[in-house]
Amino acid sequence: GIRDISVWLEFRRVLFRSNIKPIENPIEKIKQISGNTFEWIEDTNTVGKVHGNVGKDVGVIAQEIEAVLPEIVTTRDSGMKAVKYEKLVALLIEAVKEQQKQIDELKAKL
Repeated sequence: GIRDISVWLEFRRVLFRSNIKPIENPIEKIKQISGNTFEWIEDTNTVGKVHGNVGKDVGVIAQEIEAVLPEIVTTRDSGMKAVKYEKLVALLIEAVKEQQKQIDELKAKL
């Protein structure tokens, strides 16, 4: 039943991973990156377009991410860097937990 599926999923989660540990200094890492709004510059390459994006967008600077969490940045054949945005969630989770710990410690001092 449901319990068997849960046990199997938990087993698979650990089975294919080793050296599991929390991201260190997540708040310091967050402080080194910026969230930005920007407008895409038209890609005028006629052969091998670098990107097909247009208009306003939001994002991060790949080089900033690479400096703090290089595992989630790839370099494409074109030389452009790309961020695996879904992987930023792990950093944000750890940062929120660390921040909450700080809040709790401050509350305890009141």
